[in-house]
Amino acid sequence: MRFDKGLSVRVLVFLFLVIGVMAANNAANNRAPEFELTDQYGNAQSYRFPTPKVNVLIFGDRKGSGQIEAWVRPLYDRYQDRINIKGIAALSSVPSLARGMVAKIFKSQVKYPVLLDWTGNVTKSYQYEEGKANVFVVSPNGEILLRINGAASQAGLEQVIAQVNKFVR
Repeated sequence: MRFDKGLSVRVLVFLFLVIGVMAANNAANNRAPEFELTDQYGNAQSYRFPTPKVNVLIFGDRKGSGQIEAWVRPLYDRYQDRINIKGIAALSSVPSLARGMVAKIFKSQVKYPVLLDWTGNVTKSYQYEEGKANVFVVSPNGEILLRINGAASQAGLEQVIAQVNKFVR
């Protein structure tokens, strides 16, 4: 059996290229999508990078909304305005005729701004898992550092806090 050095070099170069592309794709998949949505008060809010603070994005639909407060309250109590916490409501299943009524419900029941994703484009871009709170910790440069889905737990909160503490003094 004869060893072809040229073929071996080409195969190695090919493998390095494939590994490089895979690594680049993985890095791109850890990038938080940028977006603009309107809150229940009619204010448009953009989410673009870089941001001055670390970000915690919490997505929820009707079923998952009951899990959100247990994530938000301890994080807000601990960090106040030192981090950026954004709530995004997954509302693509709401018929267009009911949107005004749903926005009024948000106004009357939730005092802080909640971004309303009527089309589902933002929730899809974050691969939202329905029926659960979806919590993302995103660095100021837009890297998704952590994703946790479901009800808050002590272990989950500790994971979020560990990631946030990398950016908060």
